[in-house]
Amino acid sequence: MILGEGAKGPIIAHVKCLRIVEAKKDDITNQYLPHQEVWLYIRKYADGKVKYAFCNAPVDIKRKEIDKAALMRWPIEQCFEECKSYLGMADYETRSWPAWHRHMLYVFIAHLYLQKAARLHFFIKRRQRRQEIFCGWRKSIYW
Repeated sequence: MILGEGAKGPIIAHVKCLRIVEAKKDDITNQYLPHQEVWLYIRKYADGKVKYAFCNAPVDIKRKEIDKAALMRWPIEQCFEECKSYLGMADYETRSWPAWHRHMLYVFIAHLYLQKAARLHFFIKRRQRRQEIFCGWRKSIYW
């Protein structure tokens, strides 16, 4: 089954969603006791790798929504990695909770701006390449 488009091409995997009961360890009796019902999301890739995750979504959720949520993990991790590496997300020196939130907000605004600028630059360059190809083709016909 093709789940979506990844950085290296389509994501092809077999997916299974099971409703299970989560077990929590009781500190007093040192035993595992039933806690709450959750979804177990299992993904088996073509190369044999198996990945799983727990999801506390409601019982009546559609599987396509769980698949969509599972596919959003990589872009979110990528965003945090870029913000930490290039925009100073991990370099805060604040003394208050509001200042920390302000710093994180500024980092994400800067990331959004850079993403939009990079996308605009990509489209401008692509348009210029198309115009160069088209103009060169026209000149060769008429000249």
